[in-house]
Amino acid sequence: MKIFLLSVIVMVSTGCAVSPPSRPFPLVESDPISVRGCRPVGSYPGPYGYRYWGPPPVLGDFKYQSALMARDAGATHIFWRHDIRGIYGETRITGYAFDCNNVPIPVYQGEPSGY
Repeated sequence: MKIFLLSVIVMVSTGCAVSPPSRPFPLVESDPISVRGCRPVGSYPGPYGYRYWGPPPVLGDFKYQSALMARDAGATHIFWRHDIRGIYGETRITGYAFDCNNVPIPVYQGEPSGY
């Protein structure tokens, strides 16, 4: 029993030691309706991949790195769009960054009751 408990403690402590530190996302992720009154800062196209035939796009830390670049350019909000092109379903994720300082952002309240 002591050996089992010791092995569990060693595995848990090793697992906690190798996990990456959590870092906050630098921008607010939103949808295109919420940022329609904001100033566009830029677009950040990501890697290509395939939806139907072949490997999907490998993002890695693309979202985080592009959000850092957008924040440095003055953005406060970002939304992600999946662009699908061609007969083989070539797909690409693109980040669109916006500066929403002093702009009221609409909040989604959900579906109205009674439907």
